[in-house]
Amino acid sequence: MSGMHRQDVLHISRPERPLDPQIQAQLAEELARCPDLAFAHLVQVLVPARQERPELALFVWLRPSALRSLRFALNLVSEAVARVLPEGDFLDVLVLNSAPELLDQVERARSLLVENDPEERARAMSAAAADER
Repeated sequence: MSGMHRQDVLHISRPERPLDPQIQAQLAEELARCPDLAFAHLVQVLVPARQERPELALFVWLRPSALRSLRFALNLVSEAVARVLPEGDFLDVLVLNSAPELLDQVERARSLLVENDPEERARAMSAAAADER
C-alpha cells in the first residue's frame, strides 16, 4: 500500500478472513514484547481504486519516545511479524502515528490485537477525537 495519496478512499474493517487463531495468538505475543509499541490493530483494508479484495493490515501506534528512532521501532515490529507469519505470507505494517486521522476508523473495526500501553492509547484516542471537532 505504498504510494498512497490522501484522496484514496480507505475502507477499514474487522477481518472477514482473519489469521489462523494460533498464528494470531503468536503475533500478539511477539508484538507484546516490542518495547516501543503502544498498541496494534489487525484489520482488513480495501482501497477500491487500487484493489478488488481487502487485505489484512497491521496498524501500529508507537510510543512517543520511539518516534525519534522510527525506523528502529518499525524494524522490531516488522521482524516480529516476519517471525510469526508462514513463509510467503505478508502483512502491511502501517504506523498510525503518521496518519492519526485514521485512528477512529481503525478503532471502530474493533480489532485490537495488542495493547502494551493503555494510557497512550487513551491519549491518542482523545487527541484524535479533539482533532475531529
